[in-house]
Amino acid sequence: MVSLHRELLAVLEREAEAMVKHDIPAIEKAGREEGALIENIRAAEQKRQKTLFRLSQDAGRDLRRAALLDIAQAAGGEYRAPLLRLRGELRAVAEELTKKNTLKMLLCEQSLSHVRTMLRLLTGSAETGLYTSVGLIEERTHQVILDQQV
Repeated sequence: MVSLHRELLAVLEREAEAMVKHDIPAIEKAGREEGALIENIRAAEQKRQKTLFRLSQDAGRDLRRAALLDIAQAAGGEYRAPLLRLRGELRAVAEELTKKNTLKMLLCEQSLSHVRTMLRLLTGSAETGLYTSVGLIEERTHQVILDQQV
């Protein structure tokens, strides 16, 4: 499961780089890879849930919604240390995924803002004005870059 999340992190990094470069084919490729990884993570989660169900039956207590810390304590023995290490790795990857998703959101918002500005300029819906030497707008005009009659 950690390896799938690390792969997803790498894809998100490539996608962010492609977004900065406006590399549409690379963005699309990353999107397809991201979708496939999400499906693999979903399948791994289903497998994990089935395993936890079996462990719940063996342990005599419901572990299906238990945190990894609880599972490590329930497993005990030789499994406790590796499960706790896995917990730390998952937390670190989850934090990085959160950061990458936040960056991706900001890049999308920035691109959308740029597109909106260009559309306003092209359609003439943006007000422009001339600034005086003291920084006040002297005259407001509608500036049209694209003739809407065409």
